[in-house]
Amino acid sequence: MIVAWALMLMTVAAHSQVIIDGKRAFSDSASDIILYCIPQECFGHDFTATVQIDSASHWDNVTINSRPLINTPITFHNVSGNKAITIRATINHRPIVKRLMFTFLPIISIEDSIGYDFVDTHVTLMAPDGELDEAMTAQVKWRGGYTNTEDRHKRNYSIKFVNEQGESQNRQLLGMRRDNHWKLDAGQVDLSRVRNRVATDLWLDMARPPYYYDQAPDVLTGARGKMVEVFTNGSYMGIYSLMESIDRKQLQVKKYNEETGTFHGMIWNAASWSKVAEFKSWVPHNNNLPNYETFVIEYPDFEDVHPTQHEDLSNAVKFVAQGNVNTFNEKAHQYFDIPVLIDYSIFIQFLIAVDNSVNNIFWVIYDREVDKKLTLAVWDLDWTLGMDRDSQSLHGGRADPHHDLKFSSIELRMFSLPECVYHRDFIDRYWQLRKTWLSEKSLIERMNKAVDPLVESGAVAREQARWSGDSDINGLTLDIVAEKDFIIDWIKERLAYLDRTMMRHPCDVNGDGAVTAYDISMILSCLTDGTQTNVEELDINGDGNVTAADLTRIYEYVLGL
Repeated sequence: MIVAWALMLMTVAAHSQVIIDGKRAFSDSASDIILYCIPQECFGHDFTATVQIDSASHWDNVTINSRPLINTPITFHNVSGNKAITIRATINHRPIVKRLMFTFLPIISIEDSIGYDFVDTHVTLMAPDGELDEAMTAQVKWRGGYTNTEDRHKRNYSIKFVNEQGESQNRQLLGMRRDNHWKLDAGQVDLSRVRNRVATDLWLDMARPPYYYDQAPDVLTGARGKMVEVFTNGSYMGIYSLMESIDRKQLQVKKYNEETGTFHGMIWNAASWSKVAEFKSWVPHNNNLPNYETFVIEYPDFEDVHPTQHEDLSNAVKFVAQGNVNTFNEKAHQYFDIPVLIDYSIFIQFLIAVDNSVNNIFWVIYDREVDKKLTLAVWDLDWTLGMDRDSQSLHGGRADPHHDLKFSSIELRMFSLPECVYHRDFIDRYWQLRKTWLSEKSLIERMNKAVDPLVESGAVAREQARWSGDSDINGLTLDIVAEKDFIIDWIKERLAYLDRTMMRHPCDVNGDGAVTAYDISMILSCLTDGTQTNVEELDINGDGNVTAADLTRIYEYVLGL
């Protein structure tokens, strides 16, 4: 095993001939690009570094921007992500030309050819702060569902770090958690490449913590990630998001007690669509199977602990599927983490997350010995923000911003009903978020912060040169800035639509999408006339009458109280 790793280390050195400040740059075998990572603050300024050529490369007569390479520091003037420095050399009198480029995105290189099964390889990570994790032993494979078929090119990857003996090895990467299991998300069918990252980060910011936060303050109900540039087997693969995994460590649930055989924390992944996963139909569970219908047990791992325990999830499905809004009003708080489900309902309704209203949800119990209540975590949010699944292709069409999400799971099926006891909380929470994380200004800033650094670093130009016109995106032109502009316009239209329709604020009594003096005038007229017409629209506080209390509610909203 050790000999095998040593041979792979020798392979690493063959992939890049240029060494800058003692660290080897990354070379794309399919083009003339050599890429090196420096701090973002160096961009727009001069950058001075020592440059060497690996003696094993047999390069002769090396020049950089037409100047002979000598053993002194070189100053690169006014560095930018799209500026290329020309390197010329000869090998056995044959001329070669390379283009050295700088980025401030971290660079990840995976060696050897990857396939559907884990293979032993190694991973190198270069960070802009100068950190270099070189030749980290790992096992890597392709991952994904629709994006992991034979005709796909820009693959997603699953990485498991191991030591030289093949045992699990935890690593902390780019300021995220310390763990052995990581994901590389390609944004393969997303013309912006950032939808999954933007949507997940939005959730991590806007969602209220799960019910067990006091017992587990490090809990995260989504996977953090950092944008990186990736090479695999010496080929440039473009922009990726390096992501944490959704697992017991991320969700901080209580561990299974191996000594007593007691189940505590439970995690299921709603892996695909079904009536059961929609909470619309119930079937008995079987603890001898790793799945309950299309819910797959993620923790405890079925291979380690079986029979498993599906009872609590099954009971929750039965409660909703065989009940109605009245039983939901009475007992839903015993089965579900209501504040988190309300936030998720608003979240997927805003995004029109058609692939996340039923599947791609992790259902979670912190400790079934204490409380069998279910909360949730999010995953795989690329079909969002104006991108819709298309039955004819992997790359979806455009989602109409004037559209209600009807593929509703438990959250939307109940909270959107006026007779639901939580409906007013649902609407009020939407308007709280509209002032913060779901404000138009905040969302536009989020999109700009996601895309603009990719442009500045030069990664967008490299991504578009690599993948524009590829069959992964049905031969479409990849224009990430134009896609960002589309998403921003879509956000504006989507918010305006929700404001005046499904999420109409109780204080917006005239239904024009805003709370203004006109709404106050309507209630004043009703109070002055002494009539009770249009009670449903004018009864803001929901007590069945139009009174001065409804007028007070509007004033409090306008004043931000």
